[in-house]
Amino acid sequence: MTNERVKSVGGYTMRILGVVATVVGVLAIVSSLSQSNLVGVLLGAIFLAGGVVLLKHSGARATPRPRSKN
Repeated sequence: MTNERVKSVGGYTMRILGVVATVVGVLAIVSSLSQSNLVGVLLGAIFLAGGVVLLKHSGARATPRPRSKN
């Protein structure tokens, strides 16, 4: 069983990797479109999708979690 700190560190790591993958994906798409490189656009889309999945599963929420009333 993991404690809250381990979950938090894992969540932060996933957020950082998600942001990096999203930025790399967007930059790859933009640069590949300017060179009309279809393979680069596909790889950029894969990075972008992976970054979005990592951000979604990192636990980042728009509203904070409710606190327990213990």
